[in-house]
Amino acid sequence: MYYEAKKETQVMLYRHTLLTAEQLALSLNYKPKTIYNIVCEMKETGVIRPIRLPFLKRNHVGYTLTAKGARGAAGLVGDETVYRAKAWEAGPVQIEHFYGTNAFFTDLIRHSLSRAEEGMIEWLDPRSAAERYVQTKPTGKAAAPVKPDGFGMYRFPDHGRLAFHLEYDTGTETLWRLKDKMVHYGTLLPKIWPKVEVVHVLFVTKIESRPKTLIDIWDALRKGTFSHDRLPNVWTISESEWKQNGPGAAKWLGCGGQCRSLREMPLLPIQTDLACLLLGKQPRELPPIINRR
Repeated sequence: MYYEAKKETQVMLYRHTLLTAEQLALSLNYKPKTIYNIVCEMKETGVIRPIRLPFLKRNHVGYTLTAKGARGAAGLVGDETVYRAKAWEAGPVQIEHFYGTNAFFTDLIRHSLSRAEEGMIEWLDPRSAAERYVQTKPTGKAAAPVKPDGFGMYRFPDHGRLAFHLEYDTGTETLWRLKDKMVHYGTLLPKIWPKVEVVHVLFVTKIESRPKTLIDIWDALRKGTFSHDRLPNVWTISESEWKQNGPGAAKWLGCGGQCRSLREMPLLPIQTDLACLLLGKQPRELPPIINRR
């Protein structure tokens, strides 16, 4: 089991770039001590490197793969042909963006732990999420106009499934750039999702004033650029409000002055014929006894 846990940790870091030990333990449903033992061993063997997170208090540290570790993970997931060592040699640049994006998903996983049959069914990293929306141009070249920071499917038992694309905004992107993203979502998602009216784009912003501004932009696009009725829902929230109220109570701002929690948003039906393996609730064997006294 310990060997499998190491492989899962390596693959998780490959897919999501930067995670803390706590986030790894939450997502994989391993005891924190098991994860700490794994990251210590992986540091010693040059598979991962620690990265300080200066925007957090108490000297928090995240972990990312080295080029050696990424090469091994690429082999585990069948990415040998697309692996590029240079992308992993210097480590990630946008560490606050990676941390904030992954913290959103792990906040949801933590919230679900005390709720029976509720939780995260799917969590896609940016590359995997973008690959779902690859389009072929007239020239024959492939392009991915929609590139979310992550895609998630969250299950509310006896209620429905929340399908969402996350956009985590640290404030470095201009409003014009964020408007372009909305245009891409509004153009492409109706072509992909048969029930696009119950699919969501969630903007989490560090700038307190941006939620209202972003909804005003989306509302103008709905009334101007898009003439059809089939559109995804766009919701916005400040990161401070999300953290203060938590996944269950936080209210998201939508068009027309709507304020809804995640559970109150339009949902896809539950797939009763499929067994759900919820992230953070994976069945685990007892950890191995490393040292006997």
